[in-house]
Amino acid sequence: MTSTTPGEGPGHGPHFVQAVGRAFAILRCFGAERPALTASAAAKQTGLDRATARRLLLTLADLGYVWHDGQAFRLTPRTLDLGYGYLSALALPEVAHPHLHDLAHKLDETASLTLLDRADVVYVAVVPGHRHAPPTLTVGARQPARTTSGGQVLLAGLPEDELRRRVDELGADADLVAEIDRVRERGWSLTDYDLGEGLRAIAAPLRHRHSRVVAAVNASVHPDRLEHGVVERDYVPELLRAAWSIEADLANLPE
Repeated sequence: MTSTTPGEGPGHGPHFVQAVGRAFAILRCFGAERPALTASAAAKQTGLDRATARRLLLTLADLGYVWHDGQAFRLTPRTLDLGYGYLSALALPEVAHPHLHDLAHKLDETASLTLLDRADVVYVAVVPGHRHAPPTLTVGARQPARTTSGGQVLLAGLPEDELRRRVDELGADADLVAEIDRVRERGWSLTDYDLGEGLRAIAAPLRHRHSRVVAAVNASVHPDRLEHGVVERDYVPELLRAAWSIEADLANLPE
């Protein structure tokens, strides 16, 4: 029988260890909507049989990454170690943070930094604004790239052949391709409700050496600000200045 476990399938070399792929698939099942999982629920999410899912969960419990209350499994703080090494070695959030802080202060909105990871954007830095900070917007949060301002900016920054491949993978339609062209032309993006809770967001590309887009700088926007033309007049210039300031600091770092 062909496994439907995420992370398994075409594209993996002969070195691929199936058990490792399955263990990480189990870990990815947990989230804000599923903070606790039974073995049956994990099996359903991954396509594994229940016995295999349970063995993997118990192994992760032995290693300290989940704990079992007798009925369901939950993640432990030790799972933060998996991402800490990456974030601690990543200079970008540290360089960007003071500029995001200034942006959040000037706009009185939440400012953030996102990277492209396959079909999603991942938030690697978030500075809440005083006006309203979406509770779901935290470091490590993910959102679909195709529907978010940051995602559209990052897609627009891809080389043409890579963009075509990503568009095919995302099953994107002509509307998204047209919007990406508009983002490239004007240098920033605005999308409706990509943060939920009635919020819109704007984003601008962050470039490193050779004009390569490496991240997106984002800011939340309340719909009432759109009605008065505040976004293009006030928000976008500040957003672009923040991106340029981060780029200037990045230029002084080693490759």
